[in-house]
Amino acid sequence: MSLHAEPNSIPTLGKTQDQALAWFARLQDSKASQRDRAEFADWLAASLAHRAAYDRVAQLWQSQALNVALSQCAAIPSPPAQRKLRPQRWATAACMVLASGWLLLGSGLIERWQADAVTAAGEQRRLVLADGSAVTMNTDTALAFNDEGERRGVKILSGEAYFEVQPDKTRPFIVETAQGTVRVVGTRFNVKTGDATLVDVESGIVVCAGQQGDSRQLTAGQHTRIVSEGVGAVTGIDASRAFAWLDGRLIFQDQPLGEVIAELDRYHPGIIVITDAKLAKTRITGNYKLKDTDAIVRALAGIAGARVINLSAYLTVLKG
Repeated sequence: MSLHAEPNSIPTLGKTQDQALAWFARLQDSKASQRDRAEFADWLAASLAHRAAYDRVAQLWQSQALNVALSQCAAIPSPPAQRKLRPQRWATAACMVLASGWLLLGSGLIERWQADAVTAAGEQRRLVLADGSAVTMNTDTALAFNDEGERRGVKILSGEAYFEVQPDKTRPFIVETAQGTVRVVGTRFNVKTGDATLVDVESGIVVCAGQQGDSRQLTAGQHTRIVSEGVGAVTGIDASRAFAWLDGRLIFQDQPLGEVIAELDRYHPGIIVITDAKLAKTRITGNYKLKDTDAIVRALAGIAGARVINLSAYLTVLKG
């Protein structure tokens, strides 16, 4: 997963990432030569870590969040002598911009600055809200609270949370995400965010609404997903798996290794990469304690017949 840390323990950029930042900036310069590009190709091919680092820099440069952050910085007037950069200083400026963006996005600081409560990778935290409702935050989660007037609720900026809502018919509890809302009076349910908002209900009734105005009602033992296009179909859940993280466990049944690693990656203080498409499709069943993610990676690799390559403290590769 992306490296997320508390603001007072931001990870420093490693040598490989520094090189990737420098290469990206160098190639943006109109004066970059064929020799420059040939040397870059050699550097890129020399290591999987180089490829992973460069891909992350390229994704960061194109990300909307970085554009927003930089536009806010650009609103601050600069001294006249600094408003124009000489062409030869482009590489240095680009590296500074990317490095700053890397720390803002890669460490999750943009979301954390907006949050009232956060958890780090592998951390879980239970909070009791002003109305007596409780929220249990899963790994790498950021929440903002909304408890004003007749409204009560939480906005999930990133991550996953389990809610135990105290009944109050006069003040519905609303969970907001990037894709929509989950509205309840009193119930227990789980909300996980990402490219879609996933909702699992343990008890009670919830109403899930999309940005287009469509909605679906869920009851105990039901699941749906909210995407930008609307609310998906309602399906049943395996409660033991859906809420396993509350007991510090990861449970999966006949799932592709790629999906299992993607979920495990959320709890791991670094990035886990599978280099083999065939390996990623290997079906896996298991029930593991989340306390030691490195041990889980090794166990999964043993089951799938894969090699574990630790390229750095923050980059683990599974190779067939």
